[in-house]
Amino acid sequence: MNSPTTRRTPHFVGISPKGFFGLTMTRFTVIAALLLSVWSDQAQHVEGNFFSRQFESKDQKDDKSAAPAGASGALGSGAQVGSVISFYDGVVYAKLVNNNRIPLVGYGVGNLKHEMVKGMVSSALQDDKKIVMIDTAHASKNEHLVGEGIVKGVEKLDKTKPLEVHVVTKVWYTHLGYERTKLSIQDSLESLRPALDHEKVNLKLHVLLHWPRCYANVPWMDCEREEKMLPDHVKEAGPDPSLDPDNAWKESWRALEDMYLSDEYPIASIGLSNFHLKEIEQVEAFAQIHPHVVQMNLWSLLYDAHLIDYCHKHRIHVQAYNVIHGTISQPDQAPRAFRHLEKVANELSIEVGETLTPVQVVLSWLIQHGVSVIPRTTNVHRLAENSAVALLNVPAFNDHQVETVAHAVEAYLSGDDLDDIHVSVTFHAVSKDVVLYWMGHDADENSEVRIELLRVGDTFDETTYPTHKFRAYDAQNKDIWTEHDITANYGEHLHIEL
Repeated sequence: MNSPTTRRTPHFVGISPKGFFGLTMTRFTVIAALLLSVWSDQAQHVEGNFFSRQFESKDQKDDKSAAPAGASGALGSGAQVGSVISFYDGVVYAKLVNNNRIPLVGYGVGNLKHEMVKGMVSSALQDDKKIVMIDTAHASKNEHLVGEGIVKGVEKLDKTKPLEVHVVTKVWYTHLGYERTKLSIQDSLESLRPALDHEKVNLKLHVLLHWPRCYANVPWMDCEREEKMLPDHVKEAGPDPSLDPDNAWKESWRALEDMYLSDEYPIASIGLSNFHLKEIEQVEAFAQIHPHVVQMNLWSLLYDAHLIDYCHKHRIHVQAYNVIHGTISQPDQAPRAFRHLEKVANELSIEVGETLTPVQVVLSWLIQHGVSVIPRTTNVHRLAENSAVALLNVPAFNDHQVETVAHAVEAYLSGDDLDDIHVSVTFHAVSKDVVLYWMGHDADENSEVRIELLRVGDTFDETTYPTHKFRAYDAQNKDIWTEHDITANYGEHLHIEL
């Protein structure tokens, strides 16, 4: 990246009138565009926005795999962001550039407590969830538990045909360099051996480089200590990658290529995680194979126009991690944005006939546009809510809903909350004079607030929130009153006769 003192006329890269993921030109997207413009001295313009991009494939017309009810509408041409979307056995997949496939809905277990991994992975595979992609990492030291969980899950399913299960694992930055990377992958394969050898498992392994290097200025990365703590056989396999950080990951990529191309290793795809575009572009200069998959956080997905454009042009499949934890896991950080997400969830709930959550809205917003998600949870109920079965039941978003979710997510990333939305209520005094009071959530008489005196025939318009309560007292006798709960959802109108 250029020095902060570098001055030039900024290029607004890739920001169309609706911007990325339906975003308009808010203050934050302008800042994002300015930040992106300093990635190179000659910033290139990127045309279109992420959601407008489509990839046509001859294979798509011939794909006869059955989609779940309603899923074809939700995952239409707009979902083809560098990938062709297909369905098999109730699971939605993206077709990779190497003609292998990868599920759009997974489950992240990298930071899960070890005692929970086996049971949660087994539960994820069951027919009520159909989560057949597990995301982990060599550094998480739980790959053996993932393998055991897969075996437990398929034996519980008791299917006659092998179950196709995808595992995404990653090579940690301590294992960068050709020989160290080979050791890491061999360790991963050995840990997953019970699943690889099981007759009811058809395991597909996707291997990524977790980071391009260890960064001394990142507080949680302790480069020197981590190197010292490595087993001797790892140190003896190859040099400390921090001695040549610009080239160690390139040697690792060569190792990935060789192992991917060898019949000895069952690797379905290779890719990168947490890499900047300038590093990914370097792959073209020395590699035989482009990355098949790139993992990135939500900020990069929304605002790094060049990176997204590169992935699109090269048909690199995008996976988004930390989607929920990085946004709506704490609604109070942007409460008004959360209410907008609730409004979209309510609209979609009415359409599908079951209750949807804001979390499901954000995850569906991504998978309906061809981006894989790998949400984490320790709760089996949440696992079911965020499963492939549940998310494929979410109806297709309309343009307004896409834009609403985009702005809400942006609010969480920027810390700049949205304008509020409410329930609008019209109170109508039909038969007598009344005095209207607001009672809050709990109908606490000690905190009631007088709103308005309404004469017979009067109406009064108010804005409020779902579950709030109002009380209408007889204007002549306060011992006579009626209580009214606000049962409408955000953005709706309610007419109450008093």
